[in-house]
Amino acid sequence: MGRRGPIPNPKSGRSQAGRNTRKAAAKLPPAEKVAPPAALAADPAAVRFWRDHAPQLIAAGRLRQEQAETFGLLCRLFSDCEMLGEQVRREGWITATDKGQAASPVAKLLRDARRDFVALARDFGLTAASSARLPADESNHASEEDEEAALLRAFTGGA
Repeated sequence: MGRRGPIPNPKSGRSQAGRNTRKAAAKLPPAEKVAPPAALAADPAAVRFWRDHAPQLIAAGRLRQEQAETFGLLCRLFSDCEMLGEQVRREGWITATDKGQAASPVAKLLRDARRDFVALARDFGLTAASSARLPADESNHASEEDEEAALLRAFTGGA
């Protein structure tokens, strides 16, 4: 196997810049400042999904106003999955054809909508695996910096 490069140094400028970026993302505007897209208003299930999930994502720094359209698409996919799921429950997963039985076209649409929903949900950390990969709360970094700031003040004689 080939080498992947040098071991990262957590005290390097690039690592510190990444840490600062995450801190800036943690100081986001309150939930009411990220407005849902206007197209969502006509779909009650999509609006419900927005209201259920957007506040937590905003608080976690995973949803900003420039991502509202993409999250709106995720809300619409959720609505489509609910609608298609209800239709499959009424009509069944299997349909009769002239050559025998086959999967219902609605069932295929539901499968595709679910796949697209899960793929897009990963971008916002809404699956267990993607949530684990996204950065955690920065509270432990704040204590490290406070300690470093205190040492620097003590060293420089600052107040």
